[in-house]
Amino acid sequence: MTSINQAIDICTRTFRHTPSFVPMFWGEPGVAKSAAAHVISDNLGIPRDRYIDVNLVNHEVVDFTGIPRINDSGPISFTEFVATDIFAKFAKGTGPGFINLEELPQSDKSHQVWTAGFSYDRKTTGFELDPEVRIMATGNRTQDRSGAKALLSHLNSRMYHLDIEVDTEAATTWMLDNGVDPLLVAFLRLRRDLVQQFNADARSSPTCRAWTQLGTDIPKDMPTDLYLMLAEGKVGEGAAAEWVAARDMMHKMPSIDVIRMKPDTTEIPDEPSVRYAVTTSMSMTASVDTFSRDMVYVSRMPKEFQMVYITDAMRLNPSLQQTKDFLDWTIKNQDIFMGGN
Repeated sequence: MTSINQAIDICTRTFRHTPSFVPMFWGEPGVAKSAAAHVISDNLGIPRDRYIDVNLVNHEVVDFTGIPRINDSGPISFTEFVATDIFAKFAKGTGPGFINLEELPQSDKSHQVWTAGFSYDRKTTGFELDPEVRIMATGNRTQDRSGAKALLSHLNSRMYHLDIEVDTEAATTWMLDNGVDPLLVAFLRLRRDLVQQFNADARSSPTCRAWTQLGTDIPKDMPTDLYLMLAEGKVGEGAAAEWVAARDMMHKMPSIDVIRMKPDTTEIPDEPSVRYAVTTSMSMTASVDTFSRDMVYVSRMPKEFQMVYITDAMRLNPSLQQTKDFLDWTIKNQDIFMGGN
């Protein structure tokens, strides 16, 4: 199995060396395969308007092979095929681009036959792809009961297959960077086993995608009883009950403003979920002006929570690495970086 971060790294490196490389990401629903494709494209410096997700099952195969029409302009009439505009912007001479073919295992055999030729020959009706255009595919496995089927053997042989598993740290970091409720991210860092528990027998189960939607779609002022109903409908009853209970507790955490006014005396929460919530929330607004006071408070916590704050704060605001407080902290905590306890 390959973690999502490893898959992103592998594909970024290989695409830079070989644009014609074609990876296939396999994994259960909601494991962030499609999100990974966006990250890879961004890593390659490809503009967002030069990226496209193509859900194969939403198209007839003629959308890709070309629409037939009669050409009777000469002495002999014949049928010719006219390409649709789906891939026109990726034609030779247009420069780098990225095409992500989604739900490939759910597609018909005719789609798979077309994909085999398109990904290998890098051309479709009417034009060739630019040599700097990258192609990848994603899909679920047959055991996920999502309509996936075995791929044709000649298509299999033309791709590099990567079985994707969830990477909790990568998933929660991505959520934090993409507007998911910081309290939910803090909860998932505490209950890592709940990040991805896809259940094909249940209508709703905890997945990276489900948590992301729950953490962005629902108004934060939704009454708890109504919020719980929605949470159960998205991640299932067990996960929802645990999250909503932790959420109510987190809402009682000290104010970040109060912490920064009195970092040496403000109470440190006893509950791990609340500690995660405090350190995650503080890191989201850390600046050069607040960092010194933040460190006074955070340094009173166990090292596990200090690392949560430091890791997120440095990623979100790299300039903090140049501060005296950060350098003092790294010297004092050398054992963390050297594998100590």
